[in-house]
Amino acid sequence: MDFEQANGLAWQDSPMSKSRLELFSDGVFAIVLTLLVLNLKVPASHGLTALRDITPALVVHAASFFLVGVLWMVHHGSLARVDRISNRSLFYNLLVLFWVTLLPFAAENAADRPLEPLGASLMAFCCGAYLLSFLALRLSVHSAVDDLPEMQRWRRRRLIIIYAMIVGDFACATLAWLSPWIGYAAALANVFLFLTLRSPPEAVQDFVRRMAAPEVGEPASAEAA
Repeated sequence: MDFEQANGLAWQDSPMSKSRLELFSDGVFAIVLTLLVLNLKVPASHGLTALRDITPALVVHAASFFLVGVLWMVHHGSLARVDRISNRSLFYNLLVLFWVTLLPFAAENAADRPLEPLGASLMAFCCGAYLLSFLALRLSVHSAVDDLPEMQRWRRRRLIIIYAMIVGDFACATLAWLSPWIGYAAALANVFLFLTLRSPPEAVQDFVRRMAAPEVGEPASAEAA
């Protein structure tokens, strides 16, 4: 085997298990959610004046918190159906997490200067870049459920929606420089769309549960032996 073939195999095969990838990713999402609340500053004023001064920051914090939370739900739900990880998918996962880590910076800009375009544009751009990187991640991993006819039909419909969301996010990131409310609307649209998108078919969920069942029962069978 020559060097190029060995390098190609090393790029495709990964020693990291799916559980380690999920733990690492969950840790990054948890840190990002913590950084969001650290952006909140105690107002210098008191009473209703203080509430008025901090209201933009509270609204931005709530929107960005649920945005990161929904992105985590999408990441977690998709990896739950994966059964093999490659080095290429590790790289794409790092890209996914990179865009997530930029959201606290975007949220801080939006909270300090809510009518300026930078924070709103960056939030919309991070959403589009996250989806694009996540799409590459999902296409680089293997899942046995992808071969099911029900899943193939579901994935085709989902891909159309994801492509439209990516284009919409990047377009809104550009238009946010004309009006920051366009960028905010794009970020909130991602939250509502992912919350309302239909889950995989019930047959696919049953298949995933059947695949996970032997893993749960393995320790018991080993002890019995």
